[in-house]
This record gives sequence, structure tokens and C-alpha cells, in this order.
Amino acid sequence: MKDIVWLVTIFVCLGWIASVCLHEFGHAIVAYFGGDTSVKDKGYLTLNPLKYTDPGLSLVLPILFLLLGGIALPGGAVYIDRSRLRNRGWESAVSAAGPLASALVTCFLAIPFGMGLVSRETQHWILPSLAFLILLEILAVLLNLLPIPPLDGYGIIEPWLPRKTQIQLNKFGRYGIWVIFGLLWFVEPASRLLWQTAFTISETLGVPPEMAGLGFRLFQQNSGWLILGFVALAWLLRSKENEKYRRGNQLLKSQQYEAALAAYNQAIAIKEDYYEAWYFRSYVLYLLQRYEEAIASYEQLIQINPQDASVWYYKGLTLGYLQQYKEAIASYDQAIALEPDIESFWFQRGDALYHLQQYKEAIASYDRVIQIKP
Repeated sequence: MKDIVWLVTIFVCLGWIASVCLHEFGHAIVAYFGGDTSVKDKGYLTLNPLKYTDPGLSLVLPILFLLLGGIALPGGAVYIDRSRLRNRGWESAVSAAGPLASALVTCFLAIPFGMGLVSRETQHWILPSLAFLILLEILAVLLNLLPIPPLDGYGIIEPWLPRKTQIQLNKFGRYGIWVIFGLLWFVEPASRLLWQTAFTISETLGVPPEMAGLGFRLFQQNSGWLILGFVALAWLLRSKENEKYRRGNQLLKSQQYEAALAAYNQAIAIKEDYYEAWYFRSYVLYLLQRYEEAIASYEQLIQINPQDASVWYYKGLTLGYLQQYKEAIASYDQAIALEPDIESFWFQRGDALYHLQQYKEAIASYDRVIQIKP
């Protein structure tokens, strides 16, 4: 029996980790097609959990919450450069992609139950394991669709809110996940409603509720040792530079640019080649109109990875603000060589040519914009 319990626990943990990867991959792949091609350079399209922002937050803490008898609250993993997305529709689609991926995973896992391939009388450890994992996926989808920052449900509606409202709600975002955790942990009606809804959906998919409940009980029988193990793992995976980087992202989202810059600088001081921190440090300097510092920062990024078209593009924009149009065009050309079908690259190139009074070449660039997006 002990061997079976361990198998259940390991199966559920590994299944959860895989589902988190697919969830975050969903965000990244939609962002990629929506215009933020930088997700490829950041490794978000690899399905490698170590490429995500914080394995401890995204993988360890949710399982730890679960082992403690609560709900596996999802943790954020990828950071999307929403300024590169084409429009608000794409921003909403990026946020919706994660829960959609989780929902598809849930439906796929439920196929054996929904098609009647297994019966309630079947005795095998994998069935309660699978039933419980399906229940967890449903819980994750329900939670993620709550319109509370920083959850995906809020991300879906955020682009359509007034800018002032966005800023105010984003300031609350860093506490939102803990507020939800407190409600589910200490407010029994809220927790009961969520669990009942999840059980109802799982039963609709053909999953016997008693089998999911058995999986939960078997899973928790090893919770004591696993809690210690996951606490140790969280400690090993903790990353001070990631903490500073995430802090910078939160401050950037709430438009606290000076504080965000300080956080990114702290992350870089710990890890000199921290690409993502350099990336958003450069962007913050650009927003602060500290253009010469931004250019130096972008040049550092190019040394780390010269294949990121977005870096060449933003360097070109910054050079344009300094009226260094020839240098800006050279940067846009580098970006276009890497990604020739991004209309904003051609548009800004045309704008720089216009300022140099090279009108025929400018028109050719604008024509290319029209070809890409008529």
C-alpha cells in the first residue's frame, strides 16, 4: 500500500508540473503570434520549466499549498512584453490562453472516463491519481478565471479598463494571490463553493467523485515528508535575482519606473548576464527618457544575445528620439533582417528615412507596412 501511495503522489506532482508548463506555454505561444517575439529568445517556447521566471513560485509553492490541505494556487511564470502585442484583443487572448490550455489538458485527461474506458470497479492506483489530477486542473482553471489581479481572469479584462483603474488594480496585484489564499483557507463557504463546483464539472466529464476523493486522500498520506522535501526544494530554487526581477516587473506594470529601474539594477548586480533584467532595464530607461543610458543598456543586451530583433528595434526607437536617424535605420535594418514581417519595424524605418528626407526609400518602407498589414 505504501508503494501505491508514493506512486499516486509522484504521478500527481509530475502531472501538475507538466500542466503548469503547458499553461505557461499557452501564454507564450499566443504572445509570440500576437507580436511579442521576445518570448522565443527568453526560452518560453521550450516547455522547459527551468526557463520560466521562478520555478519555486510556479511549481513548488502550488504543490506545497496542496500538500498542506489547500488548493494548488497557480504561480506566474512568464513575463509578456505587452507593449509589443498588436492590440487589446491580443492582450486578452494572451491571458486567456493559459486557462484554455489547462482546460484542454483537463479534457484530454478525462477522455478515459468520459468515453467509458474505465469503470468505477477498476482497481488500479493510476485511476484515482488521474481523477484527482483532473480535479486539480479544474480548480486551477476556475481560480485563474477570477477577475482579480494577478490572475488570468483579470488579465483578460484589463486591456479594456481605463488606464487609471489599471494602475490602481495593478498596485493591488502583488497581494491578490494572498487574499485569495486567505479566503480559500479561512472562509469555509468560499472554499466549499469552489470544491463543489470543481467536483460537479469533473463528474460532468465522467470522473467519479469518489475516485477523485480517494486520489486526494492517497496523495496526502505522504504529505508530511513531501512538505519537508518541497520546502527544501523551494529553498534550493530560490533566487534573489529573480525576486528583484519580479519586483521590477510589478513596479513597471504600475508605472513606478524609478523604483523598477532600481530593482532591475539589483537583479543585474547579483547576476551580470541576466538577460531579462537587462531587457526591461533598457525599456524603463527608454520610458524615463534617459535615452543615452538606454542605448548603452541595449548595447549590453546585444552583446548577450544579438539575435533578439526587439532589442534592435527598441535601440532604433531610442536613437530616433536622439535624432540619430542614420544609426536608428541601421538598428531597424538589423531587426528586419531577423524578423522581416513585423510591420512596426518597417514603419519606424520609414519614419527615420522621412526625417532624413529620403522620401523614396521612406515610401518603400511604408509600402512594406501596407503589404504586411493592409
